[in-house]
Amino acid sequence: MLELLTAVLLTQAPGPPSCVTADPRVEELIAAKKRALHGDEYCQFRIYETLSDIDGDRREDFLVVFGIGGAEGNAGAVIQFLAVFASGSQWEPAVAEVGRRGQRTIQGIDRGPGSAIRLEALEYGPSDAMCCPSRKTELRLVFRNGQLAPVRK
Repeated sequence: MLELLTAVLLTQAPGPPSCVTADPRVEELIAAKKRALHGDEYCQFRIYETLSDIDGDRREDFLVVFGIGGAEGNAGAVIQFLAVFASGSQWEPAVAEVGRRGQRTIQGIDRGPGSAIRLEALEYGPSDAMCCPSRKTELRLVFRNGQLAPVRK
């Protein structure tokens, strides 16, 4: 009996730590993008921001940048998305494409003033090969009324 109990307890031990979140809303959104783009997602490349109040309701919101590799049948393609799960919108995600191989690669998230979101990026110049972004840049978005939109300069 003790051997059976030990075997049951060992099978219920948690696996190794993972970069996958425990929140099914986040994982379901990413899985849906994977299916839609026929690609793969590697959670170790996600970028999280969980301390900012983007929607102004004095509650922290959840932001994640994730990428889908092998997207649209192209083994070398990577498309990055920003998803904002705002407390004021009952955690319904707003999603925008923010990076793409050959265009820009997002490296970090920083909060701007108010509802602004600043994404630190490496950008591909006109003479760059598809392999290597060459200059630092940023992409600014604003979150309003549950939607993400680029900040006009």
